[in-house]
Amino acid sequence: MEIISFFPSWFLPATLFLFLTSIFMNVLRWRSSSIKLPPGPPRLPVIGNLHQVFGSKDNIYQNVWNLSQTYGPIMLLHFGTQPFIVVSSTEMATQVLKTHDQKMCTRPYSKASKRLSFNYMDAAFAPYNDHWRDMRKILVSEFLGAKRIRLYKNVLEHEMEVVVRSLSLNSSSTTVNLDDMFLSLVNDVVCKVALGDTYREKTFNGRTLMEIVDETVVMLQGSFSDNFPTFGWILDGLTGWNRRLDKCFNDVDGFLQMVLDDHLDQKDTKTSNQEKDFVDDCISRLTSDEMKALLMNVLNGSTDTTATTMVWAMSDIVKNPRVMQKLQNEIRSCVGRKPRVDESDINKMTYLKMVVKESLRLHPPVGFLMTRECISHCEIGGYDVLPGTKVLVSPWGIGTDSRTWKEDPTEFLPERFENIQVDFGGKSFEMIPFGGGRRGCPGYNLAISTVEFTIANLLYLFNWETPVGKNEDLDMKLAGGFPFIRRATPLCLVPNKYN
Repeated sequence: MEIISFFPSWFLPATLFLFLTSIFMNVLRWRSSSIKLPPGPPRLPVIGNLHQVFGSKDNIYQNVWNLSQTYGPIMLLHFGTQPFIVVSSTEMATQVLKTHDQKMCTRPYSKASKRLSFNYMDAAFAPYNDHWRDMRKILVSEFLGAKRIRLYKNVLEHEMEVVVRSLSLNSSSTTVNLDDMFLSLVNDVVCKVALGDTYREKTFNGRTLMEIVDETVVMLQGSFSDNFPTFGWILDGLTGWNRRLDKCFNDVDGFLQMVLDDHLDQKDTKTSNQEKDFVDDCISRLTSDEMKALLMNVLNGSTDTTATTMVWAMSDIVKNPRVMQKLQNEIRSCVGRKPRVDESDINKMTYLKMVVKESLRLHPPVGFLMTRECISHCEIGGYDVLPGTKVLVSPWGIGTDSRTWKEDPTEFLPERFENIQVDFGGKSFEMIPFGGGRRGCPGYNLAISTVEFTIANLLYLFNWETPVGKNEDLDMKLAGGFPFIRRATPLCLVPNKYN
């Protein structure tokens, strides 16, 4: 007791704390020495590998793919201080999206995704939990159910008639911007099915709905604080990013509230034989924030991706005259002398389906699937993936992987699918333009049928050529944007009516 009383009162607690801390640090060192992380390029302080991903003249998907040729199909990159696992092969994608799907199916936090999903009330950005399951079930049953699909196809046929009439009125020398045409077509169809109206003429704070949706895509690319948590919030404030997010959210909230108010006002005046839209069927079951969050998922998830797929499909077809001739022969043979292509015709067009698959393989609409986050420790390709690590899967890299696609993966060759069965629902991972697993896109069938129907009608009724030069000289350079893989220049073609 005399010895103990000789020391100050704080000495024993401090000694015990230091002793336990040393044990804890030794355990951490032992654990870290036994952890095998995926290979990756050396990183710089603070910025990590951002200079290698964004620093060259190629787009980020090509830059990441180039790095994967050195470091392998599973690779560790740091975006700022945040670790990302990048997967770019069929084998690795299968492990992420199937074998360890449950451990890798949540979403990472970001300021923009939280705000624009109305505090994660949606089915796309919400973390993996019971609320996400409920929202996804509603989205699948109410927007992708049989009744809504019938309405969607009727609206698509009507809007396609509008497009065909407009093209037919043009002279044979008139150039058409297909980027704008496809985006407008898909937007009008989706808005009529989801909202009951195109809302093309209405604005909120001077912005149209399409402009508001475009701005959400920009904001969802992320903020400084997403990649630099300790000091990024300062840059978000200084650069005006926070103010821009506030305005974007207010525009989204205000426009969608206008849509909900329109439906509430019309609720008692709609007759029983009037077709109900997505909002009509869900507005009484969901809170206003849940309804708005799901509408943002529908608008963000179906317009740009489908339109981008159409643009690339037409680009690939026009650039390859042999393919275009063979495809037009099939379409015109199946349709005969009917004025339009209908759904029953498309079911007989095997080459059309090959062409669309090949275009999606070579030009998926997005360079990376939506970011996942690892929930618990797992092993991918013999490497440890730790909780909190973000996971990026590259459909572009997988679709051009020579280990899977033996016959020149960079060539547009639809015939390669004659003996290959590909399931877009995420059961086969040779190409995954719509993802897979629990977080796979539930609307992939609708997107594919929309692309097939549109392309078939345009090629049945018109012959297409470039305004200048030969079709095979069409520029196919990629833009450097994110998240969509777009053409560097708009697709502008001349339609000549086929008699």
